[in-house]
Amino acid sequence: MTKTTRNTAAAAEESFHKHYSAIWGAERWRDALYPALAGPTRHAALVNRYASIADFWEAISEANIDREELEQLQFPNSTSTGARDGTHILCFARVPSSSSESTAFPPPKPAAFSRLLTHWNLDAASALVASLLDARPGESVLDLCAAPGGKSIALAQSMFTADATGDQNGRPAGVLRSNEMEPRRHKRLSENLQAYLPAQLIKDSSVQCLRVDGTSNATNALLASGGYDKILVDAPCSSERHIIHAHLKASASGNTAPEMASWRPGSSKRLAQTQLSLLMTALKAVKVGGSIMYATCSIEVAENDGVIGKMVAQVEKERKKGARWSVKLGLGEAMDEHLERWAEKTKYGWMVLPDHPGNGRWGPLFSAMVTKTDGV
Repeated sequence: MTKTTRNTAAAAEESFHKHYSAIWGAERWRDALYPALAGPTRHAALVNRYASIADFWEAISEANIDREELEQLQFPNSTSTGARDGTHILCFARVPSSSSESTAFPPPKPAAFSRLLTHWNLDAASALVASLLDARPGESVLDLCAAPGGKSIALAQSMFTADATGDQNGRPAGVLRSNEMEPRRHKRLSENLQAYLPAQLIKDSSVQCLRVDGTSNATNALLASGGYDKILVDAPCSSERHIIHAHLKASASGNTAPEMASWRPGSSKRLAQTQLSLLMTALKAVKVGGSIMYATCSIEVAENDGVIGKMVAQVEKERKKGARWSVKLGLGEAMDEHLERWAEKTKYGWMVLPDHPGNGRWGPLFSAMVTKTDGV
């Protein structure tokens, strides 16, 4: 590493800390939030209901994990606080025991009969966001930025019964469309959907894998007849925790992580433009009365509340041009008590952070619910 490279990296790291200290407060950043972000990412296991639950427990047993170490996570959703008639997101966290301090889960394995993978290891905040969107059987749902597919698979758990033929009341199974523009990520998304979801869902187009640029004007391929009931916009973002982990790993071997060396405070402004474009596309695609969950794994306010604020301003401009719809923000006061166990409230949404007093060590993940309303 040259002296110039070292100096550039040091300057970028100093600027990084200064920037986020200003956002979160110097004391919290130094003593709590940064150390929590620098720590290992904690994962939960999202159980794939389309593989047998017995196969999941077998995978757990083969990894020498005692069931008593597992805690089933209780996720609130936008209209209720519990599971619904067999359609729900089933997720477990591993609690350190006297014999093991590990909170990790084994890799998924193919189920004995279906050959579908048993579970998906993910940050529980991702499952929380999917639960809050509250996708239901019979609905039309779009995951706009879906790769690698964990949230799409979580949404599917709530939309389709285990036999993938419809819910218990005989209503149609609905449609889940998972979209990813970048070719490699799209390929990975498609492979993951096939590895986790029943082939019949894909064969009959109940689950579709799209490749459309959600920021362009050519979004007709995203549109659904009558509009979507629910849309998830898990937007590309700064992903500061990834930058921190890459930086620490490189520093340990005397190298410089390009993620940190190339970081600049202004990067968020460019990303925020993309995020706003994606959110506006979602607003055009969702039906009146439908909901959009906007999410990022960034801790940058400009990419979170800042994007929601710009969206509200853009909607007002659209209304002046003749748009006959408006937006409502939030999940309602009834949800606040449930979400406080997971996250802290922001101006427009909620922020899950790994230094949360609940000690779940989940996140970071920002989320905000946007409901499209009749604005006449």
